[in-house]
Amino acid sequence: MNSKTHISLIKTVNNSPNLFTTSIIREFKIEADEPIDHGGQNLAPTPFDLLNSALASCTCIYLRIIATKYKIDTGDISIRIKISKNEDKSFLFDRKITIEKEINEEQKKFLLEKSNFSPTTIVLKGGNTIVTSLK
Repeated sequence: MNSKTHISLIKTVNNSPNLFTTSIIREFKIEADEPIDHGGQNLAPTPFDLLNSALASCTCIYLRIIATKYKIDTGDISIRIKISKNEDKSFLFDRKITIEKEINEEQKKFLLEKSNFSPTTIVLKGGNTIVTSLK
């Protein structure tokens, strides 16, 4: 099997009765919580917010690389993502990409197609396996 492993050394801690968590990723701290109406204290983004952020960030970075490589002047790239659950329990990520500058239709079609090849997009679209152990 030819695969490339991405290792994220993450330590996530929740050491209180509420739902607030802190994750340490390399030298960065990321916090997560749930809204008050879901039992949290609304002190940080939800895990789904962070998932959407990962998809949006990865797509932005990937499109910036592609636009630079192909000399497409997009200006700022912004992405909005709305996630919803389908009847079959799968999820729909509604991703809206906005670019600041005018580009032609061919370039728009090209960038739209390329957005589906960002690494996080591929992960979320693919059939994945999560292996879990408990100490």
